[in-house]
Amino acid sequence: MKFLKCVTLLIVIFATIGAKGQLNFESPSLKKYEIELLDILSKDSIHPLNIQLDGDVFRFGVPTMNNSNIALIKKKKEIFVQILGSGRLYQVKKDAKFQYQLLRLDSTFFNGANFNALTFFLNDTLFQYGGNGHWNIRGFITYFSPKTHEWELYTSNRTIAAYLGLNHNLILNVDHDNNQLYLSNALEQYHFPQSLSVKSIDSTYRFDNKTHQWHTLGSTNPNLMSMINIVNFQYYEMGDFVILQKDLDFHWLHFSKNQYGPLNEKRNNEIKEIWLSLYSNNSKYNSIQFCLGNTIYFIKIGAKNELTYKQFDLTSKDFNYNKISPIYFIVNPYLDAVIKNMTEIVYFGIGLLLLLFILNYIIRKRKKKKEISTEVAQILNLHFFQTLSNIEKELLDVLYEKNLKGELMTTQMINKIIGVQQKDIMTQNKNRSDHFLKINQKFKFATQKELPLIIKTRDSIDKRQYNYGLQQEYITELRDIMKH
Repeated sequence: MKFLKCVTLLIVIFATIGAKGQLNFESPSLKKYEIELLDILSKDSIHPLNIQLDGDVFRFGVPTMNNSNIALIKKKKEIFVQILGSGRLYQVKKDAKFQYQLLRLDSTFFNGANFNALTFFLNDTLFQYGGNGHWNIRGFITYFSPKTHEWELYTSNRTIAAYLGLNHNLILNVDHDNNQLYLSNALEQYHFPQSLSVKSIDSTYRFDNKTHQWHTLGSTNPNLMSMINIVNFQYYEMGDFVILQKDLDFHWLHFSKNQYGPLNEKRNNEIKEIWLSLYSNNSKYNSIQFCLGNTIYFIKIGAKNELTYKQFDLTSKDFNYNKISPIYFIVNPYLDAVIKNMTEIVYFGIGLLLLLFILNYIIRKRKKKKEISTEVAQILNLHFFQTLSNIEKELLDVLYEKNLKGELMTTQMINKIIGVQQKDIMTQNKNRSDHFLKINQKFKFATQKELPLIIKTRDSIDKRQYNYGLQQEYITELRDIMKH
């Protein structure tokens, strides 16, 4: 009976501690270099960051289990500490004396299966992906729920195992603009549980947070894989880009464009000098490297726990675009092209349908104009003839007669009909132009025809002179008009 009471009491105590875990402020004793690191991060209130810190060096006053590493995550001006290998999550706050405090947010007892996991913010949600523990590698995603204060399972169409390990490097890129996640490669445990052997899967993946779908984009470029799978490999996310460091050579990478390449030689040498000026001595030290916006930080913690750092700005202007290679080789290039350009294809389709609709409308309108009944055409023609003056009718008669003979009407003949043969050339030109302009306007208004009735052409002998004739396709209608 006493045993049952003791068990019940212990359950109540642990449940109470867990339920109120998120209310607990801790005032830990932070090391000087931990404070200095938080000071650097606190100055930036815009850019995101997710890095993994060595649990033997960084503890932030929180007792870690099994020397676990720590995930340090930043969302704008908020900083979080997550003890990998557990579910414990803390938010870094400043008290009234501007001292750092840690507010515990979780209420979990979870332990042991998410060592070396990848922790990051996507939009306003804190996610954790992969990790290892209990002789297994995780391939699923969890997220921290502010309502339950627990890490909840995030559904997806498949599991892809991965963790951030020294012998199995990878690249994780969070695409905040498109709400997606990119992964350079994954891991496979074969003959488990008989064997704990692990091998890399040379594939590149994309996780679409909107659909909860993992997509295999293609096989990772072997040259890129050889760069990743070395001991001295570093990478930092820089907005849409990822900066890779292999030994002292720096490269840029852009997942959504499937491109990577080196920095230009001059800039690479400058950064190399910065790196060597900080890390080249033989004394024992720990290092951290990360990127905030376009600013990259090289941080060194010396043997006496002193923190020193160098910083420099890097932009896409420093990239060498003459040596671009693909990150991955596409499994199905046609399908991939369709998916990548789906938005453009949809807009093109809508534009094409709209264009076809407009063309159909114009064709039908023109066809309708051409399908005017004979009776309507006769009325319109009669109306046109009735609006003409006597001089205009005489001009049309002569033009029509000339057309029947295959001839053109000269300016001298026109000047005689309109009575300006004794006038100066400027007056003659203006009068001819006025008469023909009026005839053409009346014809178009009455018949709704597009082409002018009277046309002029240069004289074949004297290019300074014009001869006048009739639009050939209107001759039949004009013959009916002349009968009136």
